[in-house]
Amino acid sequence: MKWTAIVLILLIVLTGCTKEKDYYGGIKKDQMTDITNDPKLEYLHEFKGHTDNWGAVIYFYKSKESEKVNTRTYLVYNGKEPLQTGEITAQYMVDGDVGGDGAFGGIAATKPHEKRIFSFILGAASTSPNSDSKVQVLVQQRNNSESIDLQMD
Repeated sequence: MKWTAIVLILLIVLTGCTKEKDYYGGIKKDQMTDITNDPKLEYLHEFKGHTDNWGAVIYFYKSKESEKVNTRTYLVYNGKEPLQTGEITAQYMVDGDVGGDGAFGGIAATKPHEKRIFSFILGAASTSPNSDSKVQVLVQQRNNSESIDLQMD
């Protein structure tokens, strides 16, 4: 009886420790109903990646009526230290090239954001990454910068 209780306690503790951290603030492709349910879209690609401080999600999507690839980018601050105030900038690169005109965006972090999620519209690109592409996001704030490698999800 004593061993059964010990084994049960160990199982509960071990299964509780395996819960994966949500680096992406709960952002999911199926929540983007304005683009996922649009019949005019040719495709929608989702890329995700994270570091200890930031989670990044980029959606690349293209309308059948346009040659431009649109993006929607989300950054989630996961750092242990309080988020500094000031401008946060983001820039994405696909296979080492900065993506499209206006692939650079900034937003001011003037106060602590409750969910620490920041949304960027980083402009349109002429081509979209595919599953073999190397996509990176460069996040800068004050004197700190981090590069985040993203994978197609």
